[in-house]
Amino acid sequence: MIVLLKRSLKRNKYTFFLILVFFVNEANLFANPGDTTWVTVWNNRKLTQYGNYDTTALYPTGKRFRKIRLHYILGRYQCPGNPQFCGSWDYTTQIYAKPAGKDTVEVARVITPYATDWLSLNKKHDYIMDVTDYAPVLNGSTGMRFGYSGYSWGFTITLKLEFIEGVPPMDALSVKNAYDGYYAYGNPTLSIENYLSAKTFSYGATTGKAFLKNTVSGHGSDANYCSEFCEKYYKLNVNGSQVAQKQIWRKDCGFNEVYPQTGTWIYERANWCPGSVVWPIYHDLTSLTTANTNFTVDVDMETYTVTSPSAGYNWVSQLLQYSAPNHTLDISLEDIVAPTTDDNYLRENPACMNPMVKIKNVGTSPVGSVAFSYGLLNGTVYSYTWTGVLNFLEETTVTFPPTATILSGPAASTFTVKILSVNGGPDQNTFNDTYVSKTIPVAYFPGDFVIKMVTNSSTDTITNKNESSWKLYNESGTMIASRTLLNNNAVYLDTMSNLPAGCYKFVVSDSGCDGLGWWANPGAGNGAIRIDYNGFNSTIFYFPIDIGCGYTKYFVVPENLTALSNAGKTESSMDVFPNPSTGQLFLKTDFAQSQGVFFTIYDISGRRLIEKRLAARTIAVEPIDMSSFTDGVYMIAVTLDDGTLRNFKVVLSR
Repeated sequence: MIVLLKRSLKRNKYTFFLILVFFVNEANLFANPGDTTWVTVWNNRKLTQYGNYDTTALYPTGKRFRKIRLHYILGRYQCPGNPQFCGSWDYTTQIYAKPAGKDTVEVARVITPYATDWLSLNKKHDYIMDVTDYAPVLNGSTGMRFGYSGYSWGFTITLKLEFIEGVPPMDALSVKNAYDGYYAYGNPTLSIENYLSAKTFSYGATTGKAFLKNTVSGHGSDANYCSEFCEKYYKLNVNGSQVAQKQIWRKDCGFNEVYPQTGTWIYERANWCPGSVVWPIYHDLTSLTTANTNFTVDVDMETYTVTSPSAGYNWVSQLLQYSAPNHTLDISLEDIVAPTTDDNYLRENPACMNPMVKIKNVGTSPVGSVAFSYGLLNGTVYSYTWTGVLNFLEETTVTFPPTATILSGPAASTFTVKILSVNGGPDQNTFNDTYVSKTIPVAYFPGDFVIKMVTNSSTDTITNKNESSWKLYNESGTMIASRTLLNNNAVYLDTMSNLPAGCYKFVVSDSGCDGLGWWANPGAGNGAIRIDYNGFNSTIFYFPIDIGCGYTKYFVVPENLTALSNAGKTESSMDVFPNPSTGQLFLKTDFAQSQGVFFTIYDISGRRLIEKRLAARTIAVEPIDMSSFTDGVYMIAVTLDDGTLRNFKVVLSR
């Protein structure tokens, strides 16, 4: 028979060629784990109008994808101006897939940042989202829509999808809308419940898992600051019984990774922050429903009415159907938090201690331990075993032990993490067990330096002390110095001496989450923190003041001090605050070199009221008592020994 087959193939070379092509193409229909296909939907598309931007994308077909990731890359362009307005503020954007014959579904929602300074900074940001839920609709020729709610222009959008081949935790089967729209809230004559009414669904026996996915954000502001600035909740009912209650609120805007921003980016909001993804809320319906049986889902908002309703919620709810899980024991390395150059982890980097990774249990068996290896490319390999409890689809961040020697090198490198075992044995799926990131060098500081801090006028309502503080940790995580419970409008100088070689973490915190200074709180003035060389007034590092809730700076004290080369000269600055004032002002000075100060206060007619010379200083806060003056406008002229002259206009108002 072998001879006959050979002869047959000799007589039918063309047939043999077709058979070969068929098998090659057929092989391409199956996943090659790890292979990635990129599809670009929009490339630097200028947003020049309010509303929808539509196009068609051609996605891969006939393959199985372990993960689909959406890269939403936001940038800025030079706006021509009149008649265009280019505020580049916090606008709602929504990405929709429009598959033929199926529901048009929201794939992602991102709020643009306050980015009026991005153009001058040549800045952009790549938001990365897992959109594997939408594998059934991101398939073949598919309509795509970018919805832009902005009433000013200036942004650009690049949208790319990353299709990573392999076996997913569960195969996505379908996605159907339950709710999709902007619904007014608080209207006594037209309740939001008219729109969030009960919906009936069912699924077949092939569905192994069913979820309700809610993406909801509150916008607009009435007399009670609802919906954007008031905290409300919703209740989820399945078959008429309440199964969950969720707050529609984000408390972490002051820790936003996209910072600093202009505008009011630090304020807590109704489940969104400027410059952030609106993350969905998942409800597992599998144990609450049965195949081939109708069930209802119903969302009830917290009861609320207002006389003049002017706000609402952008609400999308989707029923997601999946196959049964594909693995029983499977831990996925989802991301590297530190060290990395990914701007989505800007606050955690560049780091020189305690690598951090995100893992997810995508197998059905609970996981109690995961063993890792990690290290820099071509460097020492370290190991660590995490222990805890991680159930199906739960995520956690794993913090490795201090390993400064592998993260504090003088050059950029590649950091690699690998899962070695799960629950003491092999992982069932090894194609999601390795992750790599790029690193950048951490700053070098000397072992001797001075921490110079000036507090502003912001008082913590609990401690009745200043909102700002700092703490210094060594690479073992031990706090070795701190300044907490500080007075307002005060100067603090702390000298660090003979710090051993190693990695250190300097953490600035602000309990009011408005940083050391913020444009929307001018009455508090601007605080400051900087690190200077000990013995002369040259600055090693300036801490930014617009930091929201806090700022972390890692640095390394090297064995060889000749490695230091990043010192900068201190810049001189002056500030008068609060302004307006009820009578008590402060003159803050922060000079490169010590020098005397002379100031004069004039009323609006030019009459000289106060003259005073201050002793030579570098960093200081001087109180100025104007409580005996009448309300009105005054001028303060400040002259330095080097001839510098600054004029400040202040307002007294009581």
